[in-house]
Amino acid sequence: MRASARLRMFASGWVSALLVSSCAVDADLARSGRRPQPGAPSTRDRAATPAVVSNSKHSAHATAAAVQPIRPGYRRKVERHGVTWTFDRPTRAGRYVNGDWWAVGPVSLTAISPECTTSRGRTRHGAMTNPDPAHTRQGYDSAATGVAAQSRFDRRSNVARGVSAATPLELAPSTSLVSSVSHPVAGRLPQLDRCAVLTVVDTPPPTGSFRPPYCGLDKQHRWSVADLDVATLPRLQPVAGAPRPSDLVERLERTWLDHVPGLCGRYLHPREHMPDYGRDIAELIGDAALTLTLDIPFEEKRALLVVMLQLGIDIFGVVHNGGRFVADGGSGSGRKLPMLLAGTIFRDERMLALARERDDLFGEDAQTFYVRETSPGVFNGGHGGYTATDVGLPEWGNHHADDPSGDRREWGADPYRRCCTANAWVGMVLAARIMGLRDRWSHPALFDYVDRYMQVEQPGGWMRSRSPFAERMWERYRLQQ
Repeated sequence: MRASARLRMFASGWVSALLVSSCAVDADLARSGRRPQPGAPSTRDRAATPAVVSNSKHSAHATAAAVQPIRPGYRRKVERHGVTWTFDRPTRAGRYVNGDWWAVGPVSLTAISPECTTSRGRTRHGAMTNPDPAHTRQGYDSAATGVAAQSRFDRRSNVARGVSAATPLELAPSTSLVSSVSHPVAGRLPQLDRCAVLTVVDTPPPTGSFRPPYCGLDKQHRWSVADLDVATLPRLQPVAGAPRPSDLVERLERTWLDHVPGLCGRYLHPREHMPDYGRDIAELIGDAALTLTLDIPFEEKRALLVVMLQLGIDIFGVVHNGGRFVADGGSGSGRKLPMLLAGTIFRDERMLALARERDDLFGEDAQTFYVRETSPGVFNGGHGGYTATDVGLPEWGNHHADDPSGDRREWGADPYRRCCTANAWVGMVLAARIMGLRDRWSHPALFDYVDRYMQVEQPGGWMRSRSPFAERMWERYRLQQ
């Protein structure tokens, strides 16, 4: 039997197990240690039949729905990450492989909890449908994005305002509803605590499907655990201090709300779901990717692979629909590897093409370059003080792709070189090498610059590597790649 066929058989063998893995369990069930059976309603779902509202014009319908038994696979409400959506009638619904909900539409929502409110000029707990990452305005919380809050908040984008039985929210198929839970105090970074995604589809997705991206209008089910090609996962001996896969899943399984770039986007990164700063995102992604390369039982790391792939799908949705992770300090780092891993595992040419053809979409690419002679006797466009002796040098510039005027030849001229960028890239760059993704990354300046960075900086300090685990992996395996 050919190796590729064996890999496909191996992948399909754990499809059913993935459906009840830790990443598919509600947070409250996970904490209690109880796991729902596939297709069985949760505790909240079993208690979800609403009381009759006699003064509603829909009271007759509500009464009939309340007394009729709900068919298997149908629900009156579903809950995810502290957000509850209530349907106007029993609706066919189920879970993607990562645990997020789908519902067959069109659907009418009569309630979203927590309820969107406006008080003292601040709107909280907003929601958006199919967010457009080409625009930086948002409808989640009017206090988000700091001093630019009011100029960035778009009340028309907020679809959660006033949802009730009398004025339901109508959602057509091919719609992702992204509901948010705000921090109670305005002016916090981040301003959101949690978020959740409900995907409305025209037909139930195939078993084992990943959730489509929450950005954009395309909600086709293109990715499944049955199609995984796991040949990219090596089996290296772990080094000391390797993280537990289950701990990484806990930090990665909740939706990363990441469709607004830069500082404004940091206010929208749910504090209970993801790091708010790109430097810390890159460190986490590096640790997770390196853990996938270790020789540990695959049963222990399959949930980690699933959440990494779902993250890659969502990041693809951001950049495919016009978004970018701009070069600005450490803000734009860490998002390319999950997308590239997903493109490779799923053999998805659209993902691979974005990684190959655009070097301005991700912060780590947009900040790294080779010094070159841009005109006779002029180097790097005359920016940074480079000379002929620097030609071919892999270098870093804070805003290089968009504005190279801030590039500086001196190693310590810009503190972001050492505090917030390459010291968090170590793990993800090494993991990409180990997985054979360097060529598919299609930006060799990044890899050569991190090599240079690790030679210049002294071992053992956080400015060389924020992750001690990644540094130990580098010392052990870099020369083998």
